[in-house]
Order: sequence, then structure tokens, then C-alpha cells
Amino acid sequence: MRFEIPWVDRLPAEIIRDQVRLTVQPLDAPEEGNTVERIIDHFRSEEMLLWASDWPHWQFDGDAAIPPGIPERLLPKLMRDNALATYQRLREGAVA
Repeated sequence: MRFEIPWVDRLPAEIIRDQVRLTVQPLDAPEEGNTVERIIDHFRSEEMLLWASDWPHWQFDGDAAIPPGIPERLLPKLMRDNALATYQRLREGAVA
């Protein structure tokens, strides 16, 4: 109830999208179709995702560096932009 938490000035989903980051490895998702892309779009979570190798816990997931189902259009965000936005000190050494 609003009167119980007056300091919350946004929807909880907005706060979570702003404060929580998730990695994509390991990713248990169907390989076929665009299921992963639909889930990402549904949650509006493109900025929440960061790339992770899961090293040294290699689970014999195959040779693909990117889990199946991740849309190509998200790779720049996943591999670089989201990390730079999350860890602002990385920007000091980042090459544009």
C-alpha cells in the first residue's frame, strides 16, 4: 500500500530494472524460434543483461560464446554498453 511505503516514487518493476543486473550464462532456454527475444522484450530488460562466460565452470554447453536465442541486435548492449553503464569506472578505459 502506498501509505506504508511513501518513499517509493516509482513502480517496483522500474526500480528492479534500474537496480538489478542479470548475466546470460548459463541460460536455460529453448533454442528454437525467438522465445528468448520475446521474453527480453516482455520484461523490457535489455539494459539488465550482462555477458558472462561462467568460467571456470564450463558445463560443456558447446562452443558458442553467446547462448542460443540471444538476438543479434542485442549483442552490442550485452557485450559492452550495459557493462559500461553499470560499472561507470570502466568508461575511463573504454575505447569508443
